[in-house]
Amino acid sequence: MRARGRRLGTGLLASGLQDFPLQGGPRQVHRLAGGQLQARLLPGTLLVGRLLRLRLCLGTLSPERLLRRRWLAPGLLGTALLLQAPMPASALPPAPSPGLSPRPGSGPGAAPVPARGRTVRPAASRVSLQTVVAEPGRFLAWPANQGLWSWENGRELLVGYVNGPWVDKPDGHKIGSPQLLQLARSRDGGRSWSRQEPDPPFSLDGKAGQPTEPIRFDDPDLAVRVLADGRKDPEQRLGRFYVSADRGHSWQGPYRFQGLEREPALRGLILTSRTSYLVRGPASILFLLSARDPRLGKFNNRLDKTFVAESLDGGLHFHFVSWVVPWSDGRRAVMPSSVDLGDAGLVTALRRRDPLAGEQEANWIDAYGSSDGGRSWTFLSRVGETGAHNGNPPALTRLRDGRLACAWADRDGQRMLLRLSADGGRSWGSQRLIRSNPHSFDMGYPQLRQNDRGELVLLYYLATDERPYSYIEAALIQP
Repeated sequence: MRARGRRLGTGLLASGLQDFPLQGGPRQVHRLAGGQLQARLLPGTLLVGRLLRLRLCLGTLSPERLLRRRWLAPGLLGTALLLQAPMPASALPPAPSPGLSPRPGSGPGAAPVPARGRTVRPAASRVSLQTVVAEPGRFLAWPANQGLWSWENGRELLVGYVNGPWVDKPDGHKIGSPQLLQLARSRDGGRSWSRQEPDPPFSLDGKAGQPTEPIRFDDPDLAVRVLADGRKDPEQRLGRFYVSADRGHSWQGPYRFQGLEREPALRGLILTSRTSYLVRGPASILFLLSARDPRLGKFNNRLDKTFVAESLDGGLHFHFVSWVVPWSDGRRAVMPSSVDLGDAGLVTALRRRDPLAGEQEANWIDAYGSSDGGRSWTFLSRVGETGAHNGNPPALTRLRDGRLACAWADRDGQRMLLRLSADGGRSWGSQRLIRSNPHSFDMGYPQLRQNDRGELVLLYYLATDERPYSYIEAALIQP
């Protein structure tokens, strides 16, 4: 039996079996026995391959266990590849990724490195899909722009989204005006949701004030909402923030980032910030904000960068701390999603793109880390590819067992993906396919938290053939 298996594998591989991708659709087998498959090999090859694939799919045989059976490995590896059965990344050369990423600490002219990783489809029982909010004739979208807050270890969740009229357009997002900033709340870890209107409504109109007394950032019921959309008006240039001390039922503000207007590093810049902050103490908070430079011409709205701002007096005053990615990098680094590792360790995931590339060029996500409380940053890893159509932002969270989870949408593949890291973002496991959506690439912009049952709650927007109007969905995932 062993000799027969070895002869079968050697015959197939020697016939020229080559260039099989680890993921993607079937590809033509080149040079198999001079262009024809030998009839005497085909029946046995297909039978063994089908049995192998069945056992792999049912989970009764792992690829790693298969490869430890050395006497079967040559023959079964050939048949598995021929039939597109999944194999471990260590067994085959990795498929190249379409995008490129700068090396750690590099400038715009540095040699790029590809991101690698195969995609694993999770068992259906490990992902449960729940509708958060949907409304026919309305376009509901972009949780990443609006914020996610959690209390009671994730038992209670509050997420923001945009609600506008659905408008059929040949290009761009199918949303018209006016657009409302709304909230949805769950009190059972993401299994059911109810709508909520912010009180007062979030707005960039009018003047922003200053808190009359220091904010208690360590309040267990705290929520902070950042609002900025790149307006040039001096009153709105730096954006504003709102604060809630009752889990988002009522809000105080808007408040300005007092002191940032005097920072030399931000002179002439316009803020494009989303909600990303880390509480560091009763009166101490770090905001990861972003800014664009209108002096850079028509590409300035694709070249905004993330920076750290800090308050040490309860939000009465702020000062500039650092750029996460320097302006000399030459690529976009925006929409941070950040976690606190304890002590002075921080990790943030950033949305990346080359501003000179066309809309059909691939975009990606990078992770950066700080060991000194945000004073300086170093490149950690390339997390994943977000595809064309301006890509997608990341959603990063820290699990209670210390691992990091990062989710995003791949707009080329029209799917939601997730990866886990056990070493603080320096490396990542296999991509997990959470949600596929052949209807449209206009999807994603996720938020991510762990709930009280240990599940990951992934929130994003999408439209489907059954629901052509964009809506907000939650995927509950066993990590």
